Amino acid sequence: MVVSFFVTTAMGCCLVLLCAVTFKSRRDLRYLNRQLELSTPPFDDKAIFLFHDSDLVDATPQATALFSGGTDGLSDLDALVQLLAPHVPNLRQITENPPATKTRIDGVTTDSIWIEINETGGRTRIVVNGTHGKLCIEKKATIAQEIQLSELAMLRDLTQHSPQLVWQETSDGRLLWANQTYLTFADSMLSPAKGAPKTWPSTSIFPGLHETLGAGTTGARRLSVKSHDQSTEHWFDITSTPFNAGFLHYASDANGIVRAERERQNFKQTLGKTFAELSCGLAVFDKNRRLTTFNPAILDLTGLQFEFLSNRPTLDTVLDRLREKRMLPEPKNYANWRAKFTAVEEAAKDGSYRETWALPDGQTYRVSGRPHPDGAFAFMFEDISAEVSLARRFRDDIETGQAVLDAMPDAVAVFSAAGTLLISNQAYTDFWQTNPAVYHEQRSLQTEMKVWKNYSTNTQIWSRIRSFIHQAGQRDAWSDTTFLDDGRQLTCHTNPIAAGKTLVRFTTTAKVKPEIQKLMMRDPAIQIGKR
Repeated sequence: MVVSFFVTTAMGCCLVLLCAVTFKSRRDLRYLNRQLELSTPPFDDKAIFLFHDSDLVDATPQATALFSGGTDGLSDLDALVQLLAPHVPNLRQITENPPATKTRIDGVTTDSIWIEINETGGRTRIVVNGTHGKLCIEKKATIAQEIQLSELAMLRDLTQHSPQLVWQETSDGRLLWANQTYLTFADSMLSPAKGAPKTWPSTSIFPGLHETLGAGTTGARRLSVKSHDQSTEHWFDITSTPFNAGFLHYASDANGIVRAERERQNFKQTLGKTFAELSCGLAVFDKNRRLTTFNPAILDLTGLQFEFLSNRPTLDTVLDRLREKRMLPEPKNYANWRAKFTAVEEAAKDGSYRETWALPDGQTYRVSGRPHPDGAFAFMFEDISAEVSLARRFRDDIETGQAVLDAMPDAVAVFSAAGTLLISNQAYTDFWQTNPAVYHEQRSLQTEMKVWKNYSTNTQIWSRIRSFIHQAGQRDAWSDTTFLDDGRQLTCHTNPIAAGKTLVRFTTTAKVKPEIQKLMMRDPAIQIGKR
């Protein structure tokens, strides 16, 4: 039993000693590997990173301090790239294909920041270096501090050269700090004095701005400031935020916006004056079918009240009110007609709606639809009662004139100066046995003369008529006679009328006796010769 106890105790001691030796060996090996991979004895003043793909597998204390702000869900490599991007913009491309040998890459924003990168054993080694000497006299600055100071310098340059006016004021309006853009603008607002040195502005460009802001409040407003001679006005959009018991102000140039708004307002006023002088009524509906714009003419044409239209009624309400005032063409079924007006609305939106409304009181309106942006559409109302009445009277005059010509026993035809047949009566059609339907829409003198020659003897009278019709200037009426193929005597009368037109009238004697008509029968040989 005693021997067994000592044997067991000895074996336990051996196992403990073996574990201690093994642990020390592994620790020494891990330390040795780290010294070999980081290769920076001593490395406490450098930021050294060792990545496997995008994962950080080892880092010095300086490197770990760079990640103190958190990575915001990014991978370790992405976080480092994001941190160093302002100083080494092409770091992302370099890490995708790192060089095999150690390569130095200088920073672009400051001389104190530069990195070394290379690939070793399938891992990417990145060293962030700093000169330190420019940053602190008694104590060397860390790499994290150098990066922060570098970012601070970059932000200072951005603020100084920002196109915005940026300045800080106390709560009572005293100017504490301003960027270069603010100072340059402040100098331009002062009265020019030769030889006067540029000094810090004694007052703010916007002296009353702090009075409109309370403690802990923010504000955005548009203010203007005039030049020293009051000839130029500058507009700014100003945003204010609380900062250190005072305010930090940002002012953006708003001259272009103000100018555009004024031009738009002037344009709207010009359009309003133009619409007010239009004789046709205009009503514009938005995409929700509500009235948005109308001109005074719509009040006169429809009889609707201004109070009613100014309340922005819907299209259906306007139609109902027009029907009450008998300003709509009364359909057989108004309910169905209004239901179909949706199709009218769609037609107005694509600009294809155009109708003539014959009202019960005898007035006639032409209503047309036009599309507008954002789904809106407009209706235009034109009173064409006079136009329709004139067209009816003109049509009645033409019908009356034609009836008068048809009542005349003589064959009458009127030609233009170009030789186009303008009008003829029924006696002309019967006499020459013409059928207007077989001719084209415009019948010419040449075509009519072929008919005349075919039914009469060959004579110079037709050439004389042609010359008279085409003759310009002063003309005198004349008449001449010839014979028809049936032996009757034909008298042709030509009279000049207004606008260079010519009236040609044909009269004949009574029918000849049968025996004389037999003697005057057509000779085929003569007919062939006439052709």
